[in-house]
Amino acid sequence: MSDLVDRYLGAVAALLPKASREDIVAELRDLIMNRVEEREAALGRPLDKRETEELLREIGHPIAVAGRYGPRTALIGPELYPFWLFGVKALLAIAALATIIPAGIVLITGHGGGHVISGAVNDFIGTGLSLVGFATLVGAAIERGWIKLGDFGDWKVSDLPRVPEGKGWFVKSRFDGLFELVATGLFIAWWTGVAPFPTGRTHGDGGVAIGFSPIFQALHWPILALAVIQVASSLILVIKPGGIRARAAAEMVCSLGGLALIGALWPAQPLVTFTALGAVGESVDKLQRTVDLTLQMVLVVAAAICLGKLLVEGRRLLRGR
Repeated sequence: MSDLVDRYLGAVAALLPKASREDIVAELRDLIMNRVEEREAALGRPLDKRETEELLREIGHPIAVAGRYGPRTALIGPELYPFWLFGVKALLAIAALATIIPAGIVLITGHGGGHVISGAVNDFIGTGLSLVGFATLVGAAIERGWIKLGDFGDWKVSDLPRVPEGKGWFVKSRFDGLFELVATGLFIAWWTGVAPFPTGRTHGDGGVAIGFSPIFQALHWPILALAVIQVASSLILVIKPGGIRARAAAEMVCSLGGLALIGALWPAQPLVTFTALGAVGESVDKLQRTVDLTLQMVLVVAAAICLGKLLVEGRRLLRGR
């Protein structure tokens, strides 16, 4: 039995750092011998070779045991893992939207076929893997203290928002604020021309040209200002979830601005126009009617949401919770 234990401890020791090897091996030897004594007391006799093998197998493979006793080697620890997982989900959702929307526009305009779908899938896989790798690198750097979080970990229960037992509409968490922040940032990047997006280009000789209403040019800066206010509102939720009144005030400004924006867009319809460049006039007319009706419904729903948020956030602003 002694030979088996020594061989087992030697295999574990070979995987441990020299500085702590002797102490860990001594601790592990005591653990093994205590278990041997307990097993022998239960059986009323010494363990044979097979039973010793079984006991050491229960303790674990030398690589696994060295991993438990050795220095921390996990890229993402258990405390950071939920944050990493949420970030990965949000990044993958954004990557999916960034892939699906341009591909959908290309398909609607009749430019491209099956290769558009396969290309979109390939783009999503490549982008998704890159984003997951980036999130993992950032998480590993935070785990090892290379990236300091400042006072992010110095949170207080009193700073948490009051959430009713049945979580209602407009009650959001810090994770929701982070997702809002990323999504709004991508919108600002597109709106300012930093990120490319199909806008009014002609697709193919027999395809369709997409045009946008001049109202968007006139409202360029107001829309950008609303997006910046939304970024500020999301930052409040991420940095200080207990800042109820500040968040409510920012959301009310966004809702009022949204209603004003809808009021300016409604008489400017059609907001998006499709012009046939070949013998596809009838299908383009049908597409135009569908898009017009869809955008009208979107504006009506957006107006209802803004009104609802005004009521909810106004009450929250007055009550502070």
